[in-house]
Amino acid sequence: MIIIIPLHQPLEYPCDYIDQTVKFLTKDNSVILFDYFYPYSWKDMSKLSNIKTLFQSFTNISGSKKIIYFRAPALLPFSRLDIIINLNKKLGFWILSVFLWIFNKKIIVWQFYPLLTKKIYKSHIYLYDCVDYWVSLKNQTKKFIFEEKKLFNISNLVIFNSKELYNKVLRTNPLLKKKSFISVCGCNNSLFNLKVKKIPKELVNITQKKIIFMAVFDNRINVKLLNYVVTNNKNLIFVFIGPIREDVTKEFAQIIREKNVFYLGEKSKYELPPYLKNCNLGIIPYNTKSGFVKYSNPMKAYEYLALGLPVVSTKILALMGYPENIICTTDNEKDFSNAIKRLMNNWNDSKITIAKNIAEKNSWENKITQIEKLLTKYIPVSK
Repeated sequence: MIIIIPLHQPLEYPCDYIDQTVKFLTKDNSVILFDYFYPYSWKDMSKLSNIKTLFQSFTNISGSKKIIYFRAPALLPFSRLDIIINLNKKLGFWILSVFLWIFNKKIIVWQFYPLLTKKIYKSHIYLYDCVDYWVSLKNQTKKFIFEEKKLFNISNLVIFNSKELYNKVLRTNPLLKKKSFISVCGCNNSLFNLKVKKIPKELVNITQKKIIFMAVFDNRINVKLLNYVVTNNKNLIFVFIGPIREDVTKEFAQIIREKNVFYLGEKSKYELPPYLKNCNLGIIPYNTKSGFVKYSNPMKAYEYLALGLPVVSTKILALMGYPENIICTTDNEKDFSNAIKRLMNNWNDSKITIAKNIAEKNSWENKITQIEKLLTKYIPVSK
């Protein structure tokens, strides 16, 4: 089976759901990572090295290579024009589809974002892995909403990682119910469940209890709540890890200057476990007035749990069904601050076991296994 994943964001992005999906899909399938946004221009194709790379991609597809990166050539000139850019993107998928059709390959187009919303061949199976409430983002246009509806319509299966997002979408698209399902979130449990002994050098001499928050620091953060929690818990150390986006730099400047805040910058996901292991609790202070946040199912919650940390979060719906002594949710600043102390002071081995079990249930392996079973049951295809 060939699975095509059109890339809407780079690999090794902090929220690495594409990377993890590819990792487990390639156990039984070949995966083509289709670089949808950047086809080779005519100028690019004048270079012998790019021609060789393109030829190698086709050779890999016709063979048995497990992971294939594919960047299509732009067929039309004048690629500075928007209409030509969009046509070249679609023609790139057509080239890939024709090549696979020649080699009689069964295809699943596995999308996380509305990019390819028209079937070239009826035999293509479309799966929309809807991980977030994209239409709530401020930069999304009417065209995006229209494209997502098209993707809902052509998809054979639609997967949501949040019951609340599932309910939200189905209220306005009731006909989706027969082909829509809820999966677990997806957590790199094998990485975050490691037995970590190393103490990061930044934390070696800290004796106070430590609160960790790893994120892309952007407009999803409830800065007012975060500032309250930091300034009202001077006896605790707050460890922040992740890039700070330009749109919130000013808001975070004041928080980072606090003496009990250690801002450690951006780190790869594989560097994170020692930092989590040497902290006492994880927080998720997101702004739940944002629909994108409200209907999300944050991966970091399960990464905290996998390393045995309690979690305090704002009222994200997907996290509100867990025991309050494992994951406490509140939008109130004072209650959030009190919950941090309460969960840390009452944390024990039995709760660590419960936390790790929740993370294990939400592993990537479980998620992909669930979806592959649905593909087999509802879309009978042979590998």
